[in-house]
Amino acid sequence: MYWIGEDNVAGEPGKVLYVILPTIGCYRYRIGKPCYMCSYPAQAPKKTSQERILSHFLEAVHKIKGKDDRFSIRIFTSGSFFDSAEVRRDTRIRIFREISKLDNVYEVVVETRSEIIREDWVRELAEMVEDKWFEVAIGLESANDDIADVSINKGSTFNDFVRASEIIHNAGAKVKTYLLLKPIFLSERDAIEDVKFSIEKAEPYTDTFSINLTNIQKGTLYESLWQRGEYRTPWLWSVVEVLRWAKKKFPHKRFLSDPVGAGSARGPHNCGGSKDKAIERAIRKFSATQDLKFLEVEENCLEEWEYIKSEGLLDWQLLKSQVSPFSEL
Repeated sequence: MYWIGEDNVAGEPGKVLYVILPTIGCYRYRIGKPCYMCSYPAQAPKKTSQERILSHFLEAVHKIKGKDDRFSIRIFTSGSFFDSAEVRRDTRIRIFREISKLDNVYEVVVETRSEIIREDWVRELAEMVEDKWFEVAIGLESANDDIADVSINKGSTFNDFVRASEIIHNAGAKVKTYLLLKPIFLSERDAIEDVKFSIEKAEPYTDTFSINLTNIQKGTLYESLWQRGEYRTPWLWSVVEVLRWAKKKFPHKRFLSDPVGAGSARGPHNCGGSKDKAIERAIRKFSATQDLKFLEVEENCLEEWEYIKSEGLLDWQLLKSQVSPFSEL
């Protein structure tokens, strides 16, 4: 699967070629220990080949050859690009050899778990695209090890992330850090504070932050709790607050967010409708430009969000009551 979208490309607005390689997916899923919110590896093929993976990449890249736009290529595997069970070293090299030929590609991003990394693996790719912004994305999710364990089942720690980030930087590449807004068992207020805490703690090791908003994927623990009325996906106002705070505090860092499923019950939402879509567009525009003016958006049930945040209500306390906090006002 591949598609073209828009986002920030090496510091400026541009276009992104997103490529999902047909690998066998994350090893944690394969051994029966997946992250609680993630169903991506379940959609990975049971069998594949390195020839199929390379062929799929070349087919995707053909879509942008000769175009004048400023492009990023972001490669996903539903696992780790540096896991040789998914993508072998020679396949990685052949993929980067193709990328090195593309003058309209200014940025390339791959992702990996923090424990699957070696300096020589990263360096050989970094040297092939030394004229491009090369990032290795790591799913930290939370810098709080208890939250990463209990709410996510991440299987790695903040110290693992630090070690991986140092390896990546030493190899000549940059680090993109994925953070998850609102893991299960956190209130809206605690979720916001956890992301802020994680940004402050990870900032010395990070070039770009990606604030990922929880959405409900099929067959996950998150879906089970959501179906029982014990979990609500994050409010869009929460990511707006985080992005405003983060960009003001660390103006030289890049903060991205892709609010997948915004406005729907399974995705991040305020009260739904056209105003949610307007906030979704504002978040995407901020990501592309890094300009805070785009986060000045029309209010949409802001008072309800502020009440829930100030009270520190857990989702089951609010959702089980079936009563609006303003019903008696």
